[in-house]
Amino acid sequence: MLFIIKNINHLNSTSLFILATIKAIYKPIFRHSREGDPSILLLNYVHYCGNLDNYKHRNWIPSLMSVLALAKIPRPSKTQRIDTIVESARKVFCASGFEKGSIVDIAKDAGIAEGTIYRYFDGKRSLLDEVLRRHYAVFFEDVEQTLPSIEGHSNRLRYLIRRTLQSISGDRGICGLITRDKRPFDNDPPSLSQDLNRQVAVLMADEIKAGIENGSFHSDTSTSIVCDMIGGGLELIAYSYMRTGKAIDVDKVTDSISRTFLCGIETSDPTRESLANLVQRLEQTADRLDPP
Repeated sequence: MLFIIKNINHLNSTSLFILATIKAIYKPIFRHSREGDPSILLLNYVHYCGNLDNYKHRNWIPSLMSVLALAKIPRPSKTQRIDTIVESARKVFCASGFEKGSIVDIAKDAGIAEGTIYRYFDGKRSLLDEVLRRHYAVFFEDVEQTLPSIEGHSNRLRYLIRRTLQSISGDRGICGLITRDKRPFDNDPPSLSQDLNRQVAVLMADEIKAGIENGSFHSDTSTSIVCDMIGGGLELIAYSYMRTGKAIDVDKVTDSISRTFLCGIETSDPTRESLANLVQRLEQTADRLDPP
């Protein structure tokens, strides 16, 4: 033990493992040891920070004072630790992709030991699911708060399209993860992103069905075909954005998609209505100019 402490500048992974093991075995004894004992301070450093590897590649080895400072920092809560892991997973997956991103990379970014990740997640797949779940949670929370205040089923559909485009254009890395995750192999079960995208499609389908019921849309409108048209268009836009990185003009694309399908399903044509009103106003003006 004294040899390890005196040679702090030459610590390796094996030494750190030994220190962590000793700390775990003799934790009750260490809890009552002298506060200033260097060995206890170093063990506390390993206990709270996992390892020193993330500092070694920067050629920085903590001094005894830094170990003392870290030993007094409260240990992160379970929620804080999970949040840190998920955020690191998001950064690694967005930068390297799901296949190339590794648990080792995530642990280094989070500044923790690899084993800590497995305390909360089964592996990469469950980490990716949590990253996507949190991304979609923001979307669904916004929709839940905003959609009820919008009048008219056409306007509601337009809002859902626009909000989806905002979600796509807001984070290219996440857009790439979702686009790739939606295309699993034939033998793979449905992914979480597929399930969440189905929920978005259900929201759109509900608006179309409600529009048919109140007469806003034609009674022979096919809900599934309209949803497939919208979903297919959005997926192509997401794929193009992922590949090229070209910015998406959210308002312009929203108007383009909306006009494409609304002109076919709405029971009234706004252009014809405008012309009819214009003719009526002209006739009324003519009657005033040429009274009987």
